[in-house]
Amino acid sequence: MTTLDRARRAVSDPSPTVRQQAALHLGTHGDATLTPDLVSLLVDEGDFFVRETLTWAVVRHPEAALAPLLDALDRCPDARVQVLHALSKIQAPEAVPQILRFADARQPGVAAKAWWALGRTGTPEAAPALLAHLGEGEEEQRRELSRALEQLGAPAVEGLADALAAPDPAVRHHAAQALVLIGDPAARPAAAALAEAALAPAAQGEGRETALVALEALAPLDAPEVEEALMLLRDGEDRFLSLTAQWLLADRAERAGRTA
Repeated sequence: MTTLDRARRAVSDPSPTVRQQAALHLGTHGDATLTPDLVSLLVDEGDFFVRETLTWAVVRHPEAALAPLLDALDRCPDARVQVLHALSKIQAPEAVPQILRFADARQPGVAAKAWWALGRTGTPEAAPALLAHLGEGEEEQRRELSRALEQLGAPAVEGLADALAAPDPAVRHHAAQALVLIGDPAARPAAAALAEAALAPAAQGEGRETALVALEALAPLDAPEVEEALMLLRDGEDRFLSLTAQWLLADRAERAGRTA
């Protein structure tokens, strides 16, 4: 009996430690033909650490894993969180239509994993499903959606810019928070430029809370529009925003002097 055969047997052992070691061996030494069996083991596994190791083993062969994972979305409802987790690592655009069905799931964990998987694909088709949930739920749920929108990047920016003018202040604030994440120029230069154009008007809007979030994103950027937005706020009627903008302008001037 080969070590691979022994690992196949050990992956059903009562001990989680033995199962995890077997899953690691199968993922390291097995080929793509083992992947459907690994997916079956994944959806039935009860131990978190063994599931994570099985997920790693499954996604080592993404092409072989895609079909059985998509099948498991319908066949194994109790394992949807882990299956969506694996699909988020594969990042297959062709999986988007199937994942979209779970973006509105009643179970928060399933919905959040679907959002993450959609964001990781980077396809424009994912944007409407994510944007539809802006401003909903508790802080943790909103944070999960923001992270997914950050992953999606540029395809989400136009919808987020539109959401800055939504009637619901919770939606406006959440959109600004998501644009803060997308607007990191070091991480996503192209998306950052789009986010910057959307955030400049938001920083001059009527809602103080949203304006402050927009300022947080704009302050480190070097575009002329940022300087103009800060100056308008500095000279505006809202004393708190005026003082904040004045401080940010001074900080920008100091940073510019250090790099000159």
